[in-house]
This record gives sequence, structure tokens and C-alpha cells, in this order.
Amino acid sequence: MNLFFKKEYRLGIILTLVFGMFLFYVDQTSEQIVAYYTDTAFQYVQPAFLKLMYLVLLVVTFAMLLTLNKSENTSSEGKGQAFNAFVIASVLAFFPGWIIHLYYIVQTIETKASFMQLEDQFWIYHCADLTLVIGFALAGLLKLRPAIHSW
Repeated sequence: MNLFFKKEYRLGIILTLVFGMFLFYVDQTSEQIVAYYTDTAFQYVQPAFLKLMYLVLLVVTFAMLLTLNKSENTSSEGKGQAFNAFVIASVLAFFPGWIIHLYYIVQTIETKASFMQLEDQFWIYHCADLTLVIGFALAGLLKLRPAIHSW
């Protein structure tokens, strides 16, 4: 438990928790953004965000932090920088996909197209989740792996 209070990891842990709270309310935030841009009352019928996946990524993030902390290949400053870079890259990967998702929702409303057809396009409807997972994996490979393993 002392691990969560180390100053090297503080930024990454706080950002992870704040981003987790944002993801908890991302449905409502998206509905408000779409309603603002389209001047219509909008509410998701089919879930657009995979909330269970966020919990899995949270558990994996803390497991990776524990593994990083046990590593003896990097200094504690290097470990903190690697973890913070990993979290920042993972968080930033979500937003391009979210913007694409919101764009297609707004376009569907404005053109009066079919939402069922949009929901069937998994790659577009869940674009934010896909970019988050891809960014998480790439950040883990490019930022944390070198700090954990020495070659």
C-alpha cells in the first residue's frame, strides 16, 4: 500500500483515478455534448462505452505499476517517469476515438440516418474504446517495458 503514496508515481495515480471518474460519466458527458451540437434531446439506448473493459484496464495498470516498482533495472525517478508517460499516453489515446464517435453520432442525427446502422458498425460506435486499448497496449510496450526489462 505504501506504493500508492510514493511521490514518483503520484501524478500517474491521480491521473488514472481522475480519468476513471471521467470514464464513469462519459455516457452522460457524450449525451450532453451531442445535445448541445444538435439541439435535440439525445440519450443512448445501446451502451456506447464498454465500462467493464475500463475496470480490467485499471487492474492491469496497477499490476503493471507493482511490476515496475519491483524492477531493479531502473532508478526510482526513471520508474516514475516511465509510469507517468504510460498513463498520459494511455489517457490521450482515448480522446481521438471519442471525437470520432461523437462526430458520427452528430452526423447521424443531423442527416436523420439510422442509429441501428451506426450501432452495427462496431469499429465506429466503439472507436473510443478501441483507441484506448490500442494506446494502452502501445504505451505499455514503448514506455513501461523498457523500464521493467533490461536488454
